[in-house]
Amino acid sequence: MVTLANISGQLDLSPLPESLCLPILDGLLHWASLVLETLSKLSTRDANVDLILAAPPISRLETLYSTLLRFLRDRKSAVCREMAVVLLASLAQGHSLAARAIALQERSIGDLLGFLEDSLAAARCQQSQAGLVHEQNAPCEPASVDMMRRAARALLALAEVDESRSQFTLHESR
Repeated sequence: MVTLANISGQLDLSPLPESLCLPILDGLLHWASLVLETLSKLSTRDANVDLILAAPPISRLETLYSTLLRFLRDRKSAVCREMAVVLLASLAQGHSLAARAIALQERSIGDLLGFLEDSLAAARCQQSQAGLVHEQNAPCEPASVDMMRRAARALLALAEVDESRSQFTLHESR
């Protein structure tokens, strides 16, 4: 994995046969979601959050925040989106410096608000369809109340950061 990470910037998989490319990509995609799941589960314990936040270098954590926010924007993958919420909430609540770094990421507050808005819209959709015969194959699946609480806690941790106040004012109508 380390070797692949080091050469991937220069690696062009397109001329290689599918029998070689597909297993590499399959493994990378598998490990990416497994790592996200592992980190989100580890982050449910405060002691683990402290260790994650203390793991050098700091730049890697900033990359993680950015990646988690990209997962949060991806409405097609509810599982990755929820794992990103868990991890963002745990890290933001874990230390004010982490909350500050997340708050300063572009669109962080809007993305967390978007998660909550999507969850509320899905809950409304589900309620409105409760009495109707389902003729469409597009079920409304809202996030759990626990996930919505986690997103709200992340927002609360970000709101406690002085530098984020201007970002929150941009979203007052939401």
